Amino acid sequence: MRSTANTALGCMACALLLSWQSPSFAAPPGAAAQVLTSETLRGATTATASVRRYRVDARGKPAYLARFSDGPRRVPESRGAAKVRADRLGIGSADAARKMLRNRPATPLLREVEGKKPRELLWPVVNGHWGRGFGMTRRVRSELPHNGVDIGAPEGATVRAAADGLVLYSDNGLLGYGNCVMILHAGGLVTLYAHNQQTFVQAGTKVKRGERISLVGKTGYAWGPHLHFELRDNGRLRDPGRRFVGQRQRSDEVTGELARAESPHR
Repeated sequence: MRSTANTALGCMACALLLSWQSPSFAAPPGAAAQVLTSETLRGATTATASVRRYRVDARGKPAYLARFSDGPRRVPESRGAAKVRADRLGIGSADAARKMLRNRPATPLLREVEGKKPRELLWPVVNGHWGRGFGMTRRVRSELPHNGVDIGAPEGATVRAAADGLVLYSDNGLLGYGNCVMILHAGGLVTLYAHNQQTFVQAGTKVKRGERISLVGKTGYAWGPHLHFELRDNGRLRDPGRRFVGQRQRSDEVTGELARAESPHR
């Protein structure tokens, strides 16, 4: 029950990636901390008769986010052929990753991924279980959508690539996502894997479906260990839930050079 509860809460704080930066939350520089009630924090709900209160800092950011951290940073060093490819394509930085979340991949990038656009995605966490779904599923700031799905699993569980592709990003520079991996697939699909304990791939690496890319963690805005998974189709958010295969069969399929080099289970 505790694991399920943690998973349900796991990415609730991700809403604040948008909400605390909203102009309505802004405070003058140097202003004293203020208190927001449910009357000023739209969409906030409470399970009791009392009003839930959210203390914010001078920037309008909820103070309790201080408990979260995008680290420790545990990502591989950029090197070798993958680094050469990443430098040539202009990928690997947080700025490039943020642009990729909103835009169609450039033609040179699309040429790097072979095959047809994936119609199915491999369930990314070995023996993982469903948590929060996609869309309007939040309890706090219920007017904000949840951009992906949360998959609960023990810390250190294997995270695998949902399809063949090119790693665009593997670092912890995207606020709230912690150690994060982004992969480009044929046809302009991009998958994102957040809150990892550590990642094993670097930008510029080409991976195969099922290849181990990271371990489940709780870095970033995560209340407990889980994977936050997002899917974008040429810059447009999509619900990945309908595309997953390999969950009901409890598939432990793990493939690729990295998987053969190291045990996929910890």
